[in-house]
Amino acid sequence: MNENNILTYYILDLDRTTLDTGKSTEVMEGVVALHNSELGVALAQKFAEAESLGESFSMRDFIVDSVGEEEMQKIEVKYKEVAAQQDLLIPGAKELFEYIESLPDTKFGILTYGSVLGQKMKLEASGLGNIPALITSETYKGGLIASWRRDDGLYHLPEELGGFIAKEIIFIDDKPFSFKGLPIDCRGYFVKSVYDAGMEMLPSYVAQPRNLKEVIAAEKQRRA
Repeated sequence: MNENNILTYYILDLDRTTLDTGKSTEVMEGVVALHNSELGVALAQKFAEAESLGESFSMRDFIVDSVGEEEMQKIEVKYKEVAAQQDLLIPGAKELFEYIESLPDTKFGILTYGSVLGQKMKLEASGLGNIPALITSETYKGGLIASWRRDDGLYHLPEELGGFIAKEIIFIDDKPFSFKGLPIDCRGYFVKSVYDAGMEMLPSYVAQPRNLKEVIAAEKQRRA
């Protein structure tokens, strides 16, 4: 097998799937409050509003709009220092990484929607900066994954995800609409967080575990 060919590639979402976005934002709120107490309160309110509406929110862009890029870079340094002292990952995320790494001919990477600088900041702050990651503006990630399937029936992943050629894709996300367009030969796991609109539209090949530990259990059973 060519070194760039693998049997299975796991594509993991970031926010609310592998990263505890609420905790990550709370850390930033504390850091920002030391800089500007009113901005800290505004950040908390904006995040809560976005969560209630099921919308994505870039806390970095929000802060930049208030204090500018130069000040944001100073805040970001402190944020990463504080974040490094905490575990910002969703329970089961580390175990999922370890499980995937234990499998032969298998790789994984992160596919996340949002602001490039904002998502990179969160990846680095949470200790995930060494994992291949693609930051996209495409909300229907299933369709994006489908675009990587070539005439040979294999998935040719972009360089950001390692440039591998995979026979099988396993996709894990917390938003039902992310699975729109996901090819039938893929396996999906919808791990519900704050999003549930559109659950009834999930195709049969997208399972609905309650957490990442159930994802691991399902994959072990599937492979048995």
